[in-house]
Amino acid sequence: MKKKTLPQLKAQLQKIFNEYIRLRDKDKPCISCNQFKPLQAGHFYTVKQYDGLRFNELNCHGECAYCNLFDGMHLLNYAANLKERIGEECCSDLEYMANIYKKDGYKWTRSELEELIEEYKEKVKNLKHE
Repeated sequence: MKKKTLPQLKAQLQKIFNEYIRLRDKDKPCISCNQFKPLQAGHFYTVKQYDGLRFNELNCHGECAYCNLFDGMHLLNYAANLKERIGEECCSDLEYMANIYKKDGYKWTRSELEELIEEYKEKVKNLKHE
């Protein structure tokens, strides 16, 4: 059997991780606009610029499609609501990690991605059975 490439593993994990975030936050409003709408997995620190935070649960929360994709100002409300949701200390930790990843970048390894795929499959399974 042919091994998946790193981009294929990352895409597989992204799909499972996003499902986990939607399930985890299903009873919460959009982190940006506080409205109860169908949710996507919205990242505070963007995946494109902060790949090391791509699969960080503190960096990703349920966000409606409008805020996540079309509202250029959504991060202002996201930031305010993020402090309420995860607390000041976790926000500081997240900012610290973002500064490191912004400066140094991040390279995912095959073993990291494979482990996270299994971890999030289990988390999704557990949330579906609650």
